[in-house]
Amino acid sequence: MPRFHFDIHENGRFIPDETGQDFVDAEGARKEAVLTGASIARDAFIAGSAHRVVVAVRENGAPRMNISITLAVEDA
Repeated sequence: MPRFHFDIHENGRFIPDETGQDFVDAEGARKEAVLTGASIARDAFIAGSAHRVVVAVRENGAPRMNISITLAVEDA
């Protein structure tokens, strides 16, 4: 079973995932990356500590996909 790592990039801050998680396929890893990114983004956006969160997914050490969540506020 492939091992996926979910590295976090938040406004220039990098948090590597040293442990990773096993998933049957990339679709399971994609769903986990979206859930992880949404959870981190929610807290960061509310606190005002970030406006963009990226979850960089690696499969067995190689880049696989990036999930990017951005907050854009437009005043009327």
